[in-house]
Formats: sequence, C-alpha cells, structure tokens
Amino acid sequence: MMQTIGRLLTMAANPAAMNMAVDEAMLLSQKEQPNPTLRFYTWSSPAFSFGYFQDIASEVDVEMCRADRIELVKRMTGGGTVVHGWDLTYTLILPRHAGEKSISEAYQCIGQSLVTAFKKLGIPAECHATSIDTSQTTQNICLTNPADYDVMYNGKKLAGVSVRRNRNGMLFQGYISLDMPPASILERVSRDPEVQQILIEKSTAINTEGRCITKSALIEAISETFNIGVAFQSGKLSSAERVQAETLAETKYTTATWNF
Repeated sequence: MMQTIGRLLTMAANPAAMNMAVDEAMLLSQKEQPNPTLRFYTWSSPAFSFGYFQDIASEVDVEMCRADRIELVKRMTGGGTVVHGWDLTYTLILPRHAGEKSISEAYQCIGQSLVTAFKKLGIPAECHATSIDTSQTTQNICLTNPADYDVMYNGKKLAGVSVRRNRNGMLFQGYISLDMPPASILERVSRDPEVQQILIEKSTAINTEGRCITKSALIEAISETFNIGVAFQSGKLSSAERVQAETLAETKYTTATWNF
C-alpha cells in the first residue's frame, strides 16, 4: 500500500489573525486540492486564542489585554483558552476520504507521536486518559484542563489539540508548551483570581528543570516521529492559499464580529 505524501510547513511568526487565517485557507483548499499538511508556526506578539464557543469578553479583561499588547483571537476549533508566544503551535490538515481515521483515533495518533518525540528529547511525557476525576477542572482553560490523549508531564498538561471538521477536511490545531509564560501574562488569562492562581500552579513547559530545548529541535523530533499514515515532505503554501489567508485575516480574524 502506497503511503500518502503530505506537506511539512515551517513558517515564520505572524500576528494572531494571520495565523488563524492561514489555517482556514489550508482547510478550504482541501476541496479543490486535497493535500495533507503539517504546519509549525509561532506568534509575532503574545496572544490568547479562544475556542469557537467561548465568549472572549467574559473570559478575559479585553481592555487590560489590549493595554498589555496581548492579541485576542477566536479559533475555528473548540476547546478553551491557549496562551501563545512561549509555545510551539502546529496545525494538521487531513483531507476527508473513505477510510479516514475517526477524530478520536487521530487524537490518539497525535498524542502518541508527541510522546515519542518528547521521549527522544529526554522528556518522560505520557498520554492522558480521562478515567481520572475531572469534576474539579471546570475552567475553560486548555492549559489546566486535560482531555483524552493530551500530553502530560508530572500530572500537568504539556500539549493539547482541538478539531474542526467539514466536508472537505479535518483541521487539528495544537500547541506545545515550550517555555513558561511570565506570571504577568498568565494573570490575564482569566478575570477570576482563583483561576489565575490555579493556572500559575498547574502550568508546566518543556523548558523547566534546567532543560533548554529549541523550537527547531522540537520541530525536528516531531517531524521524525509523527505517525498518522502520511509521509510529510518540506513544502510551502500555495499562492492561492496565501491570498485567501490575507483576505480572511482582514475580513474575519481581526474583526469584532468574529472575535466577540
């Protein structure tokens, strides 16, 4: 059986709106040109991304975030608030087809691939299973609220992923906590002082305990271990995707209509 070939994109830092717009443009392009894609990217400013069903204004103090120059953007995918600027963010796009993996199977493949990559880098991570009591974690903040197949280290969440599926493709947006954000940023993630405290206590990152792993080393390890039935080869965005992303950034992801 021939292995599917896909694109591996390692992209420069962009503003929050452009990061989300590129993901949507790649998903939309699956209709005309199915092309499995694994994209790694970073953020040009500190940013919080919010799940599709979250109400940003009730989660955070929007004015304080703006004063601190933290960009706020809503994702197409579900899940809770994610802090960006100290993480490595990735997107996986899979075209729809007859023998496709279920979302749960894809989550499992992603989680296990990341665990393998982290172990290669000397980080004894493991996949989370939600047979654990979750009654205490009611806050809608991705960093403290593990779901099935999220990657855990010492009982704290290192990596999470959320999904959006349409007729043409599946979009998985994931983050890996690489460095710890400063407390001044974590305090802005919630209006609730108790949640701020929980976040500071429960957050972890790869570069704790004296580790110093670079983004490029992390990307390399994940690229080598990523096991979802696709051979990813270095590629680039098409010009059509780039144009569409620029349009979406301007007409959707920077607008109050979408975000609030």
